[in-house]
Parts: sequence; structure tokens; C-alpha cells
Amino acid sequence: MRSLLEKLRSAPAAAPSLLPYSTIDLAVAALLIEAAQVDGSIPAAERRIMQQLVREHLQLPAEETAQLLEIAEGEFAAALDDWVFTQTVRQHYATEERLQVLGMMWRVVYADGRLARLEDALLGRTAAALGLTPAQADAARALAYARLNARDGGGE
Repeated sequence: MRSLLEKLRSAPAAAPSLLPYSTIDLAVAALLIEAAQVDGSIPAAERRIMQQLVREHLQLPAEETAQLLEIAEGEFAAALDDWVFTQTVRQHYATEERLQVLGMMWRVVYADGRLARLEDALLGRTAAALGLTPAQADAARALAYARLNARDGGGE
């Protein structure tokens, strides 16, 4: 009886995941999807950069990248808030990696050549949720913008 009471009082074990990707990989992909769709649609340019960033960041083949993004899109749609994704990234990634994720989000929102007010607000809120300082967030944004201009100018 004592063993049963101890089990009932202890924290529940994490449920095994039936998904073929880790929770951190899904969280990163879901945050990129959120950045892409926050202004109401996902333009082709934003979808392409999302695929490229996920493929490069996680070193996945194109087919697995597409599958991960599809699963993450479903996970994001089912979530009530992005808190679960930002907290997963915050808990599993060091500051430098969190900066990379924020930078990838900036690259997604800049991919269509314009910045919507909702995109700017989302990324500011996400930076804070990831535990990044305003200076760190500004640096990630500046780097993403510089990469956009380097690509447009033929530098990337």
C-alpha cells in the first residue's frame, strides 16, 4: 500500500512521444511557423526560407524537413499558446542557440521583403519569452536583416 501511495504522490512520468521528432525540434519548427503565419498567411518566400532554415539547423533531408514542418504546423494549430514552444526552447537551448532561433524567426518574417506590425510584436514578445535581453534581440534582428540584404545584393 505504501508503494502505491508513493507512486500517486510522485510527479507523473512524461508521456512517451509518438512523434518521430524531438520536442525541441518540433518547438523550433512551430516557432518558425508562427512567425510565418502571424500576419494571416504564409507567402511562398517565407515557406521556402522556413524549409531551408529547418533543413540547415537540424541537418535533415528535404523530405524529413517537409514532414517535420507539417507535424509542427499541426502541433502549433493544436496549441492554445506558443508558451509551450518558447519554454521548450528556453529550457533546452543555451543563450547562443536561443539567439539563433530568434534570428531564424526574423529571417522568416523578412523573407517576403516587408515587416508587418504583428510580426514585429510577435518577435519582441518571443525574445522576452526566450529570456533574451533587448540588446540580444536587436543583434539577432540586425543579423537577419543583414543576411537578407546580402542575399538581395548577391552576397549569399
